[in-house]
Amino acid sequence: MMKESNSENILVIGICADVHTQGVHQYHQAGDKYVRALTSLSQHVVPVIIPALFHELSEQAQDTLLATLDGVMLTGSYSNLHPGYYQSALPDDDDAARDPHRDASNWKLIEKILAADLPLLGICRGFQELNVYFGGTLHHRIHEVPGLMDHREDKSLPLEQQYACAHSISLTEKGVLSQWFAPRQEIKVNSIHMQGIDRLGKHLKVEATAPDGLVEAFSCPDYTFLVAVQWHPEWQPHNYPDNASVIQGFIQACTTYKNRSSQ
Repeated sequence: MMKESNSENILVIGICADVHTQGVHQYHQAGDKYVRALTSLSQHVVPVIIPALFHELSEQAQDTLLATLDGVMLTGSYSNLHPGYYQSALPDDDDAARDPHRDASNWKLIEKILAADLPLLGICRGFQELNVYFGGTLHHRIHEVPGLMDHREDKSLPLEQQYACAHSISLTEKGVLSQWFAPRQEIKVNSIHMQGIDRLGKHLKVEATAPDGLVEAFSCPDYTFLVAVQWHPEWQPHNYPDNASVIQGFIQACTTYKNRSSQ
């Protein structure tokens, strides 16, 4: 576990929000597990939830907000990115939850994060958003694609079982993840997603694949730190050391960024 020595090592990490309707009102929210994954592994991380209206802010306000951050996490969600973002039509029987506020907000947020070269970790929906931003496409329903496994969780099971390790992934040699998990070439991950990568985005490097060949993680060498994973490493990192390794790798990247920026 990472240890910081003094208050100068405080990290401010942004976490994107979804918009949920509760009763008759809408709320900007981020899951508790994402927030606590950061704070449970470092006493000096201050998570800041970024409302899903980033695209509505002035450019000066956007830049000012990002200047206060040492990294950003794009979270998973119950909603899926609208397929219009990758020039695909909605399925005739579309039953996926949609969040146009998050779609528009994160699209602009990603643009600004990349311009600032802030450390960026994408998880599940965040992984899919980044792939599409770089020009990739998604399968609407992986379980309907010949040759691919059913990557969905069994919602009838208790939450602990839904988020338990479901399958192994193979790590790409000399990748970011392979360095974190060396000397192992495989790790086991949870699997809680209906969508997945069809075509990988430009300039992205595959970091890990599932047994059926589906891309489970990627990075982008064009930036100091951009890593995205299809599984949920934020789930109980205190009980799953491999989950902790992903979150710690991100925190370390944020620390490096902060130290470089302060020089």
